[in-house]
Amino acid sequence: MGPEETARQRVVVISSTFPQYPGDPRGAFVLAHWEARAAAGDRVWLLAPRTRWTEPGVGRGVVVRRFAYAPRAWSTLTGRFGILENIRHGPWRAAWVAPLLTAARRALARTLDEVRPDLVVAHMWLPFGVLAAQAAAARGIEHEIFGHGTDVDLVLAAPGPVRRRLARALGTARRIYLPSHEKAARVRAALGHGLPIQVEAMVHCVPSPPATVARRSERRVLYLGRLIAQKGVDVLLEALARMADPPPLDVAGDGPQRGRLVRLARRRGLSVRFHGYVEGETKARLLARAAVVCVPSRPRPWGLGEGAPLVVREALAAGAHVVASRVGGIPELCAGDPRALLVPPGDPAVLSRAIERALSGLPAARASTVAADPM
Repeated sequence: MGPEETARQRVVVISSTFPQYPGDPRGAFVLAHWEARAAAGDRVWLLAPRTRWTEPGVGRGVVVRRFAYAPRAWSTLTGRFGILENIRHGPWRAAWVAPLLTAARRALARTLDEVRPDLVVAHMWLPFGVLAAQAAAARGIEHEIFGHGTDVDLVLAAPGPVRRRLARALGTARRIYLPSHEKAARVRAALGHGLPIQVEAMVHCVPSPPATVARRSERRVLYLGRLIAQKGVDVLLEALARMADPPPLDVAGDGPQRGRLVRLARRRGLSVRFHGYVEGETKARLLARAAVVCVPSRPRPWGLGEGAPLVVREALAAGAHVVASRVGGIPELCAGDPRALLVPPGDPAVLSRAIERALSGLPAARASTVAADPM
């Protein structure tokens, strides 16, 4: 359901990515979206997997229900880095995929039969989007599916027969939301133009910076996000290493690449502080003191890439300059803002020049592009 709609409904939502405890940044935009809908008058039930790290107290004005798919101590397939990254980090977790789907299907069926909602919504095409569409369609309930990033890319990369089967299931939805026009064009090309697609970048979920956090003028760069290969943090480190006077870098976030990135920063002699996941005032202070927030994302094998990383809008709202790769929905998030510089992905030399330009405060009339050197 789009942010502009105001119909009062009973809505059941299911998502594999969802805050596990108060202040958890993972899936916080999903919670923010539905808290706003509840504040507008909808009655909302949110289903999410119980994880090893789950604590009570999440959700204002919504009913949050956690379903178990494994003993609590082993429930690490979801909730840390994302399902795909969690499996790469610990391949044994793949054994929990089938139990996760079974538990989600049962929890959704119980809730639908109890609540009898007007609308069913799933965040992420995989793993729950398809099963939510099937459960809702079987009961004659209208449903909507949000695709966000890697979940959509995995469907597009599937073999033809599998992709077409998934498309048929998703096609029963009254609306399919995608995070960018780039992603929407790829979906239409791969799955057909008949799908009810609407672009929704979820930018209304970006919180306003706290008024109590004063902006400071420092020559600092910030990366804020998951530490996974497609986020390109290694490219950022190589870019800083090319600078005559590299600025200090704050890395806020966690992921399976953290150890490798720590070692790379040491080898390059860079001043980098790894903060881990941050939230609340800590996150606000890091955004406030950063002169530049860098989003160096790059495409990965099998077409895995960016959706619409909301950190771009968070950084601009906090008054920072943004240097980001021209991939996915990033150009749309930067469009028209003079503080945004866009670069080709995966090129440390070009990224280095863009960061230098942003730090120097050179003006720009619009979101500009820093090009690669000519051949």
